[in-house]
Amino acid sequence: MNENEFSPLDRFNYLVKLWWVIALATLIGGALGFIFTHIHHPIYEATATFFVTIDTDLFPFHDVREDLIQYNEDMALGTTEGALRSVEVRDALISQLQTLGISLNAYDLLRNSTIERRHDIWELRYRSEDPLTAQIVVNTWAKIGYQAMLSWQSTGKAPAYVIFQPPTESLIPQDPVYYQRNNLMLAGGLIGFTVGIILSSTIIQKAYQSKSEIAEK
Repeated sequence: MNENEFSPLDRFNYLVKLWWVIALATLIGGALGFIFTHIHHPIYEATATFFVTIDTDLFPFHDVREDLIQYNEDMALGTTEGALRSVEVRDALISQLQTLGISLNAYDLLRNSTIERRHDIWELRYRSEDPLTAQIVVNTWAKIGYQAMLSWQSTGKAPAYVIFQPPTESLIPQDPVYYQRNNLMLAGGLIGFTVGIILSSTIIQKAYQSKSEIAEK
């Protein structure tokens, strides 16, 4: 094979020799992602919880296909989130928060909140740079949402066999949380890895050019 011809094996061997360049760039990228999450203002998260179960004495097991029982239960329990996310609750929440001196809009609520189910527990979370604001928003939301759940049940929008327990209110969060820290570190690492590959390829290319120039002489 001519010395100037492209050899994938040679390129790979060069790349292996420069593994430290790729590793170093990856570590630097990950570190920059970690630093990025800590130079922003701290974010606090308050969490209110709901204990929601099914009254098996009222649940319509009869004349229901067995494979649909779990589906029906999940749909019934899902009314918890449905009530919390409803327009009526959202508007009532925004209005009540304004009387408390907190100005939010629907976008702010959606962007800074999370509703997650863990078996029989529903967690309503709200994030803010001010821990007291986070607590007030999530607890006010939980109270209004609970009343909406009971209202839905009385009007038939929520099944009668769902048992909604009053929410457990949040305390003032003491420690900040850093959202997407792992994702940012991973993204930084991937960017660093890519930069390392490009840098290594550049070094290899220069090495090939030097080798070609020597061979021509």
